[in-house]
Amino acid sequence: MIRAAPALAAQDSGPVSHWTFDEESGPTVLDKAAHIKDAVEGLFKFPPGVFGTGLKFDGYTTRVIRKGNAAPRLGDAFSMDAWIAMAALPWNWCPILSQEANGLAGYSFGIGSRGEFGLKVSVRGEWRECLSQVRIPVGKWAHVAAVYDAATGIRLFLDGQEAGALSFQGKAVYAGRVDLLIGMNPEKRKPSHIVGGGAGTIEGWYAFDGIMDEIRIFNRALAAGELKRAYETRTPVPPPELSARRLPSGPPGPGRFGAYYTKLKYDESWDALWPVGPAADIVVEFDDSPIRVVFWRGTRYGPAWVMENGQWIVDQSMETWNDTEGCYEHMEDPRCLYSHVRILESNEARAVVHWRYAPVSSRDHFSGFDETSGWGLWVDEYYYFYPDLKAVRKITWPSRLLPDGTPSQIQETIPLTQPGQDTDDILHSEAITILNLKGERQAYSWPGEMNDPNMQSNLKPVNPNIQVVNLKSKAKPFIIFEPGCRMRVYVGRVRNEVSAFSAYNHFPISLYPSDGRFAVSSDKVASFSISNTSPPRHPGPDSTTWAAWICGVAEDASGKELPTIARSWAAAPELAVRGAGVLSEGYDLSQRAYVLRVREPGKPAPIEGELRASAESPAANVALIVKGWGDAAAVLKVDGRAAKRGQDFRTGSIRSLEGTDLIVWIKIEAARPVKFNLSPQ
Repeated sequence: MIRAAPALAAQDSGPVSHWTFDEESGPTVLDKAAHIKDAVEGLFKFPPGVFGTGLKFDGYTTRVIRKGNAAPRLGDAFSMDAWIAMAALPWNWCPILSQEANGLAGYSFGIGSRGEFGLKVSVRGEWRECLSQVRIPVGKWAHVAAVYDAATGIRLFLDGQEAGALSFQGKAVYAGRVDLLIGMNPEKRKPSHIVGGGAGTIEGWYAFDGIMDEIRIFNRALAAGELKRAYETRTPVPPPELSARRLPSGPPGPGRFGAYYTKLKYDESWDALWPVGPAADIVVEFDDSPIRVVFWRGTRYGPAWVMENGQWIVDQSMETWNDTEGCYEHMEDPRCLYSHVRILESNEARAVVHWRYAPVSSRDHFSGFDETSGWGLWVDEYYYFYPDLKAVRKITWPSRLLPDGTPSQIQETIPLTQPGQDTDDILHSEAITILNLKGERQAYSWPGEMNDPNMQSNLKPVNPNIQVVNLKSKAKPFIIFEPGCRMRVYVGRVRNEVSAFSAYNHFPISLYPSDGRFAVSSDKVASFSISNTSPPRHPGPDSTTWAAWICGVAEDASGKELPTIARSWAAAPELAVRGAGVLSEGYDLSQRAYVLRVREPGKPAPIEGELRASAESPAANVALIVKGWGDAAAVLKVDGRAAKRGQDFRTGSIRSLEGTDLIVWIKIEAARPVKFNLSPQ
């Protein structure tokens, strides 16, 4: 019920409510002034506060609830203050204290999406809003206060100093029967800074992200001196116990080549939201290199290549879109309801990870939904990792569920910033270098020529199919596409007051239902796009379509070896084999491997082969798959010389119901014919 402010009765000058959060445990907190215990919902902790303990909110589920009939009855003047330490800025306006009804009555004392704070009060049925001109820093304690007086308006104070004022006269209209909330809005709301028309961004729950302590409500207007003393009596304050948030990639340093199940830890509050077991994530490591690939819940299992200094780069999934739902993609599945990964192979020669997902909208609707069968579009991606810091990414989908003419995209290069980083911290202004098979190259910079929209259709060099991302790391991530691809450098949505690049923070990490929110600060992990490419699409078995490309890391920053690698894959040299016991099934570009078959499964015979390499079709590390080889070990000779296992070549077994295949990886670089002999030991 909406009621007018009652006349202010004579009363004690102390607070009418005072939450100290000194409980240290339990699902309630005590209002020491009103002697009322209030319920705490969601996930929370009681870390050290400015005095005693405070209440830690997780950013999504935590809130304190006071029943409306027991909330303080305020009059023609009131004051509110609190100590807060933010771990990250809220997605939009987030109350410290609020008691509001339908946007028509009540008040809300809180923080905005840029770190501003303020007070909103309903006066004569209209919201009067006073916001600070200063912003509260993330990761530090701040004392915030708001004073309302029907005769003068609103004043704001930060750390004892006036931080804003709004003059008006008018009595507040309170919402006396709705619940008073601490740390959360009373209903789902949209985020701020929505990208585009916002078709793919809907209302969601979010909460304060950080620690609150010593929240007070007074039924009078506090003087500036009182608020200054309230700040000074608590200072100096020890730093808040807010852990540094870093994208997780497992133990640092070089590892042992292979794919491993693990459970990566990002932030205590965020991790606690996930009901998952110890094998929730996958990390691929490489010998003698700190580079790794991470399949993690925070990126919806989209794999990330992690450089030696902790810089991350990810890629797009299959994406479709329309004007009603916005985007359908793996990014819109923040809880991984439709996305999962599993290890198919892991041995010393190769690791294979399978990522399966459904591109969905923020409303959990499927792309390409077929009402008759009940199926929407599902996508399978296979990552074939080899010891040389490279992998083939093969993406495949049912053709009928993505009809010709459906707008779609399957590749987009997306670096990530850690909390506290800006794009300039991780990326050179010449952000990307584009090459072709001849080795011709062109670097592109932001800002500058990228402000020219014609740049999209006039990329140099001609026929580009290789890109190198110029991260501020020693190693440089790259992608090699098949010739005939259509490559674009990303242009648009740049807001110079934030970054020279188009930065977003609805992905990764965020659990908010949104397909686009501009980053307004460096408080959260952010993603930004710098290029996208349309590779050739091929018909596959069982009415599927597939595409493939090589992704990896060049430890030589110049990338001069990449055209050679590209030719060895897209124009692989012919492999001629001899021997009565083996058949050749040719080169499988989607696995970066030559496929052979033993005539009598389980009875391997010596295989003699010639790899007819040349400058146009060089050999740059070779993989052989010998189907039906069995469990026998293998020895290798190259040009008549015994190859040293582990140094010159590696082997592994691929076991299935049909038998055991052999995978052989040979470390070799050649632009001339090479002979080899593979024999059972």
